[in-house]
Amino acid sequence: MSARPPRRVLAASAITVGWLALVIAAPAATLDAALSPQSLASGQAVTLTLGSDAALPADIDLSPLAQDFRVLDKRRAETVRTVNGRRQVRHELLLTLLPRRTGALTVPPLAIADMASPALTLSVAATANPDAQLLPAPARPEAPPQAPSPQAITASAELSARRGVVGQEFVLTVRASSPDGPPTGRLLTPDVADARLLPLGTRRDRDAQGRHVLEQRFSLFPARTGRLRITDLGFDAWQPAGGEPVQHRLEPLTITVTAPPPDTDLERWLPAREVSLTEAGPAEVRIAPGQGIERMLTLRADGLMAEDLPAIPLEIPFQLRVRDDPPRLWNERTPQGVVGYRAERILISAPDPGRFVLPGPSIEWWDTKTATLRTATLADWTLTVAPFASADRRPAARWERDRVAAEQPADEAPETAGAGRDEGSSSEATPTGGMAWAIALTVGVGLPVLALFAWLGLRSRKRKPPKEAAAPVLEPEPAERSQADLEATIAKIRQAYAATDALTARSALLSWAAQVWPAQPPRNLSQLMLRVEPPLRDDVKLLDAAFYGPGDTSWAQRPAADRLAALGAAGDSARTDDGEATPA
Repeated sequence: MSARPPRRVLAASAITVGWLALVIAAPAATLDAALSPQSLASGQAVTLTLGSDAALPADIDLSPLAQDFRVLDKRRAETVRTVNGRRQVRHELLLTLLPRRTGALTVPPLAIADMASPALTLSVAATANPDAQLLPAPARPEAPPQAPSPQAITASAELSARRGVVGQEFVLTVRASSPDGPPTGRLLTPDVADARLLPLGTRRDRDAQGRHVLEQRFSLFPARTGRLRITDLGFDAWQPAGGEPVQHRLEPLTITVTAPPPDTDLERWLPAREVSLTEAGPAEVRIAPGQGIERMLTLRADGLMAEDLPAIPLEIPFQLRVRDDPPRLWNERTPQGVVGYRAERILISAPDPGRFVLPGPSIEWWDTKTATLRTATLADWTLTVAPFASADRRPAARWERDRVAAEQPADEAPETAGAGRDEGSSSEATPTGGMAWAIALTVGVGLPVLALFAWLGLRSRKRKPPKEAAAPVLEPEPAERSQADLEATIAKIRQAYAATDALTARSALLSWAAQVWPAQPPRNLSQLMLRVEPPLRDDVKLLDAAFYGPGDTSWAQRPAADRLAALGAAGDSARTDDGEATPA
């Protein structure tokens, strides 16, 4: 008899067998397929989406589709999501297919690695001739109608320049024109290796000869030196009667790309048509200790995308407290190319008094128009931190009478001798005794005279009627506002917010403030913020920030007009004599 295995060995064997069973039973990766749409007309394209949890290889055999379909475009996409703390990645391949015939077509299965997609069914309907009309039955047989002739299409492509440096923007324009009406079809997306491609937009117009033009522009940014080759240029014209589109292909274009000048910092390489630095606000600011001030700096570059712009360098003394927000980046796409913006908002404060000069930032960039190195700079920014009752302020003038020294030196006092004094007499008049005699005489005579004049003055005041005090000269007070004027101004504010018109909204808000504080109306939105409290202050602050960056319309969603209307007659109690206000 053989000995039984130990229990530990049996337990380990059971765990191993169970793990292998789970691995074998684990579902293998599958390849899903979907069509969008599932039915269409002749000449229209359909999108076939292949998806899997496993990574899709770079080279995929699409030859099974060649019998009934033509592959117009293919692109990849990835979707990342987290489920129960586990990261899942979904890989997709999107194919744009153009059917070659009408009727019920079958999208055959596609094999990718060890996976296969299911077969799908597509319904393609025939397109009626748009020129056909309902006519009465002919008296005699007529020849069958002929198919419409293809549309006359002329395709062309051009570049803004054929030579430049690495990172420079090249504008590529692809056109399709026809004298028979707007070109019906699609412009191909160019294929460029080692370069970034940014679509600028599509435009339809007419040229000087009256031809209909379909135009699409792209921005190219080469990533390496050498000859850059641009392929897949042309236009696919769709036919009214259906069938395979007519291809109009163009010869590839090339660009000669050179390296930056020697001794150039590639990390700070900024080739552009124009670069500028701007700041919203004055160059000299005065605040109190502990008070904060915002600086809004904007970097603008013609011919560069916002994600390629560097941070704005600032030298800030260590005595200042600094808090900066994340930069705001946006691109403006124009027919001449892309314009990148980078806006930085910085909050600066100081706990102690002092005067600080912050050097203006500077950024070097390469001018692609003149092939020279240039620098964009800002002026120095001065910050004075002093309390409101600062000793540095100029003291007020004090008016006093001039004082003349009344005392004479002792050695210049004249000698005074008594009348009929004998030569042998020992008593002499000293300077101190003469001064005391003068003081006594002045007090003895002057005090009665002053008392007499004071008594006469009081008596004359009792006899004469008092004169009325002159009224102070005041500036004329504007006419009191009426409720109808306030309601009309609030209506203008509501209309400006509805139309997303920032300029009209700012003007209407300042008009409302001038009606509430006619003596000292605020001159800008920053002064208006000091007169009101949240949430109305937040609405005004958001509107004021909209003037420092285009495209920001979040201020229009704030109910500023409703808040002003809710104040109502409380605005009368909010105004004070000195122009300040206490929110109702």
